[in-house]
Order: sequence, then C-alpha cells, then structure tokens
Amino acid sequence: MAFLTLITDWGLRDHYVASFKGKLLSRSADLGIIDISHEIDPFNTLHAAFVLRNAYSAFPTGTVHYIGLDGAGNSAQDEPGRDYLIVTANGHHFVGVDSGIFSLLLGEEEKKIHRLPIDPIRTGHREVQDQLVDVLIKLCTGKHPRQLGLEVDHLLPSFFAQPTVDPGGIRGALVYVDGFGNSIFNISRELFERERKDRSYSILLRRANYTVRQIMHDYGSVETGEIVALFNQDGYLEIAINRDNASKLLGLKQFDTLRIEFHD
Repeated sequence: MAFLTLITDWGLRDHYVASFKGKLLSRSADLGIIDISHEIDPFNTLHAAFVLRNAYSAFPTGTVHYIGLDGAGNSAQDEPGRDYLIVTANGHHFVGVDSGIFSLLLGEEEKKIHRLPIDPIRTGHREVQDQLVDVLIKLCTGKHPRQLGLEVDHLLPSFFAQPTVDPGGIRGALVYVDGFGNSIFNISRELFERERKDRSYSILLRRANYTVRQIMHDYGSVETGEIVALFNQDGYLEIAINRDNASKLLGLKQFDTLRIEFHD
C-alpha cells in the first residue's frame, strides 16, 4: 500500500476535507493519508506548485499525490476542456485537474501522462469525487496508470516565473509567502553564486524602498524586528523580519520583484 498525500485549497473550516478522507478510508481503512496543505490560496496554481514541489520528493517512491486545487472540486465543471490526469514523474503519481499545475510542478522532468475517463460536465460533483476516490485507491494498491486511463502526450502549458539575469545583476519575483510572512523569491542559491563571481552585492526591495546588503545564515543573525535575507532550507532567497511578518510590514505580495545588484 502506497502513501497518499493531499494538497488542496479546500480549507479546514468546512467539511470538505473530512468528507473526502472518509470516502477514502471507507474503501481502504489502512490507507496512509498525509496532509501536505489544505490552505492553498483558492485556485492559485503557483502557490500549490511551489508547496508540492518542495514537499513531494521527501516521500517514498510510489507515493500518490492528489491535487484538489479546485475550490472543493468544481473547477473542471466550471472550465470545460480541462481533463483529470494521472501524471507520473520521478517515481511519483500526481492526480488532479490539468489547470496548468502539472507544467508548473514538473517543468521539463520526464513524465508519463494518462487521461482519466472522468467527465465532470456530464457527471455530478458527488459522482466525480467517487470516481477520483476509486482511482486513488487503485493507484495506491498497485494498479498501473495505463489500467486507469488513456496515455496522452500533452499538458496545459504554464511556466514557473524565472529570474532574469544580466551582467550587473539578477531580477527575481516573489513566488510564495509562508505562514510566518516570510517572502520567498525565485532566486536559488546556485544561481546567485554562479552569477555573483565573488563580487559584492546589494538587494533592492523596490516596493519597500529598502536595501539589504548581506545575506545571512539564519533569522537570528539580526536583531528582533530587523529585516534579514537568507537562503532557506529549499535553497531559495527569502526576505524575512526576525520574529515578525515581513510580507505585512513591508507590503510584499506575490509577483513583487527584487533585484540583486553586483558591484565590481
């Protein structure tokens, strides 16, 4: 029996998550269900892709990941032409509506794609959920995706925001704000070190009209209430405030930009 993870925008205030888990456990009482998050911003594929991309590889090969990024299960009905898919990559199975999430999540990774015979236009929401539960249980018990759907070769395109590089610096975008208000940008440590070439640098936060002149190792490297830049555990540049909420205090929002300038 494989593990099954859930990442959704359903929230925890209502019954949606509990009902879905109940259906799964009614079919397989020993199923190992792990919640990645149910607090994804509604319909925000970039948010979901960032969280899942940084989480899924920690799970064993063969894990099944259900992406319920559809306002409690309705997006395929609201937007005809979007299929339910099983996408297999790096030994993991991802199941959900093709809203562009798979392209964001997996990029150029080698993958196999199978379209599920689920028609949300002709089928009610309850029946769609029952069909999804059936697919997830079968995947978790060893069924091959080709036994569940038709192999196809196309995903809805969508692209993870990429930083831009010029001889004098790097421009990046804010892609995720975590629960502490730490603002995470799409600039990796690897890219920074490659372009820096041992030069000095400064980080310009345009919205906040603020300059950071050093990347630290941890939050405690600055005094309480001070701004700190660091590379987080996933290797991405993070702007934070020690023991406070950088996103709120600095007014930072998704897709805001910053620039790292290198000085010769």
